[in-house]
Amino acid sequence: MKEIFMARKSKGFGEILKQQRADKSHQKGLEKLEQKVKKGPLGDKFGGMVMNPKGEVKMSEVLEEFVEPYLDFIQDQNEREKLFNIAVIAWNLAIMPEKERPSMIDELIKVGLNEADPLAQQDTREIIDELIARKLKLFAKHKRFIVDFQLQDRGNEFHLSVASTFSNALDLPN
Repeated sequence: MKEIFMARKSKGFGEILKQQRADKSHQKGLEKLEQKVKKGPLGDKFGGMVMNPKGEVKMSEVLEEFVEPYLDFIQDQNEREKLFNIAVIAWNLAIMPEKERPSMIDELIKVGLNEADPLAQQDTREIIDELIARKLKLFAKHKRFIVDFQLQDRGNEFHLSVASTFSNALDLPN
């Protein structure tokens, strides 16, 4: 009987340790994301991160839901990172005024895919257009810009942290 109790106790203890490690890893990831944002283009305007502000949805959950139909096509961490990068670009473009989007997409493709063949450029444009349409149709109520994100590979799964503006941070007409 004592052996069964010890086995249960050690299993429970192992779960607690696993959760503590995950929490510590998550906290380190958030700290890295905060440093990354501070070094980015908004660094001088960045006043620090507020974790899960009251009354706001978790943008990490929204972004995961946004890319969910595409995750089945992802084969590794590198592809997942690329998917989220394109998704964030499309998300933010969808919030921008519609008349500004084409020139911004052109500039992104010119800068990001300058050396790529025309077919890769066209495919990227189509994916961005598809994601913008998805954002406008299914996520229209979410008006927060995504400033940056961090993906942590956890073997069979991943953890996403997102830095975004508050709902009323930018009031852009669409």
